[in-house]
This record gives sequence, structure tokens and C-alpha cells, in this order.
Amino acid sequence: MPEPTTVWMVHLDRERVEDDVRGTLSLEGDAVVFTEAISTIEHRFPLEQMQRPKRVRGSPILVVLHRWDDELRRTAFYFSQPPPLHPPDPETMSLPQRGVGGRPAGAFGAFRRSSKRRHMRTNLGYLTTANSSHKAAIRRWVEEIGARIGAG
Repeated sequence: MPEPTTVWMVHLDRERVEDDVRGTLSLEGDAVVFTEAISTIEHRFPLEQMQRPKRVRGSPILVVLHRWDDELRRTAFYFSQPPPLHPPDPETMSLPQRGVGGRPAGAFGAFRRSSKRRHMRTNLGYLTTANSSHKAAIRRWVEEIGARIGAG
């Protein structure tokens, strides 16, 4: 059985993606339980309302599909802190040094806007790097949850 693990929970929804919440992921007899770190609010995902979880290849992310108020929802658990989903707002940023803070490097890099594509590529690189240390743990979570769903 996997040990309780510090993760970041993100509810994935087409209309909006909520901010990540840090907490502890644990597995009880009949549910996957996420306990928020700051507020200690407990979120229970009953195994009987879940589909087999999936590990996102090449990243430290476990995705769980579950029923919530008669609709199928997806929740992602990041085993390392997720990168920001949106690039920083150019108006709020001061001019950085060359190549720092997501700005393009080069003579005019400080004056060019950070592109959404560049931001996504940076995030992907971070997630790929963070994956190596969490791969075995995520695999254990997927196997154990899948086995309990299959047995139930």
C-alpha cells in the first residue's frame, strides 16, 4: 500500500481550472483521501465512484476520474509542485536580466513578450525533470487504486 504522500490537487474542468492546493494524499479502505495542508479540509473520493486512475507519462501527475453530483470529473494530483498555468502578466513584471524569468534571451529579449508557447515548453521541461523522482511512487498509487477498484 502506498504511503501518505504530499501532493498538489487540481480539479480539471473545461470551464475553469482551479488553482493547486497542497495537501496529503492517502488511501483508506473505501476511498482516496486528500487532506488540505492549511485548512485540513478532507476531500474523499469513494472508490465505487472512480474509474481506474491514470499516470500521465513523462510527468509527475496522477489523474483520477470520479463521479461528483452525477457528472464525471477529472482531478489531477501533482507529486511535485505544479508550474504556473498562465504566463506572467507583462505589466506586472520588471525587466529581468538576460534569459531570467521566462523572458527571451538576446539583445532585445527584455522588450519581447513571453509567448504562451514558450511558457508551456518551460512547464513541460520542468514536469519532465520532476518525473524521474516520482515515477515509482505514482505507479504504486495507480496499481493499488486499480486493484481496489477491480476487487470492489
